[in-house]
Amino acid sequence: MRPLPLLLVLTFFSFLPSAISQTLIDNNNLPNKLKVFIDGCNRRDGGCDMDFIRTEITAVDFYRDNQTADIFLLINDNRSGGGGKQYQLLFIGQQNIHAGRRDTLYVNTKQTDTDFEVREKLTRFIKLGLAPYVAKTKAGEQIEINMKTDSGVREDTIQESTDPWNYWVFNLGTDANIELEELSKEINFGGDFNINRITDEWKISLSGRIDERLRRTIQNVPRVDENDDPVLDQDGNQIIDQIENNFDVSEFGFSHQLVKSISPQWSYGYDIAGRQNTRLNYKVQVSFRPGIEYNFFPESVQNSRFLRVNYGVEVRNNNYVDETIYGATKETRVLHSLRASLGLNERWGNVEVGYRFRNYLDDFSFWSTGLNISAEVRVTGNFSFFMRVEGNYVKDQIYLASGDFSEQDILSGRVTLPSAYNIDTRFGFNYRFGSNLNNFVNRRFFGRANFVGND
Repeated sequence: MRPLPLLLVLTFFSFLPSAISQTLIDNNNLPNKLKVFIDGCNRRDGGCDMDFIRTEITAVDFYRDNQTADIFLLINDNRSGGGGKQYQLLFIGQQNIHAGRRDTLYVNTKQTDTDFEVREKLTRFIKLGLAPYVAKTKAGEQIEINMKTDSGVREDTIQESTDPWNYWVFNLGTDANIELEELSKEINFGGDFNINRITDEWKISLSGRIDERLRRTIQNVPRVDENDDPVLDQDGNQIIDQIENNFDVSEFGFSHQLVKSISPQWSYGYDIAGRQNTRLNYKVQVSFRPGIEYNFFPESVQNSRFLRVNYGVEVRNNNYVDETIYGATKETRVLHSLRASLGLNERWGNVEVGYRFRNYLDDFSFWSTGLNISAEVRVTGNFSFFMRVEGNYVKDQIYLASGDFSEQDILSGRVTLPSAYNIDTRFGFNYRFGSNLNNFVNRRFFGRANFVGND
């Protein structure tokens, strides 16, 4: 053999053991546990229970700071047909060998599922999504995975595909509230119903709501004579009269919507609505609005982001409680409106922006436009900011009642006053510091957490 090829072969084998040794060292130099940060698990959703998730998944470390976590798990949810929900689980790799890796799982639940059933299923899918990442940790060496399927799953799937209700869902509800004080009493009660059917091609809904607000106040009014001089009792003190004021504000409304999908982005349909609102001077209002809508994003990603633009023409028939400032007791008006909404759910938080413009076609001087923004933004790992802002510029208050109203009418909210605009805002921030681990669950001694009232 020639000296040169022999030298090259010997050189190659001299480096090979070192390479094999280095590979073994890297494979054994694994992290103890996976660092996981979960966002989007709202405590108001009983199925997305962080205490339960942390209790059931102990092979990872849950962190409070999203920036130091290996995996960012974003949980989005959206209402699905049949009244259930579809959860979207976005597993986003951030650190070390997981950086840049993304996985997505979908979890579908039914309206009849209890919170217990939803959280069991959701947690099971979180385990499935985390399994490939946990496998690259030392904790993964002690995990056993059962790849057997439950025989009941197939039965549920078959039953759901042949739904005896044909995807119709019915909801009935009622509520009441009573507030008592020394000089006032307020009783609020109401009820609602909702019927809907949602499939890939059709969306049909019918809903109604009725509310009644009974309020009684007692005013202490000093007694005066015809000359506005105080009227005194036998001890020389001014007499105080108690005047009782009673207010009854009633509202009811119903709505019906039908939407037909004609492509992944395009759909058309109509809305029918009716209401009574004495505060807005409506004895009865009935409206019909056909419209068309375009979705810029496909339905498969609408849990994470959506951009919709909707245009429609609306016919309204108004019957008023009192004559309006324009001299009408009833009228039929036609208007058109443009609506747009943008929503994003990302690692940095979520934001939704909505815009609306409308005006009456018989008189373009009556118009209004509005913008609303709601957002929750994680500025850093420990600092977050939330806000909700809604503003409307109003030039179409055709419903305003004419005449003079008492102070009690205004304070009780029985009437609406003229206004060129209205703005509603809410905002705040949260900052946390201290331990970054979030593994432990302790639900003892809630104290007065659920008590409503004054100390």
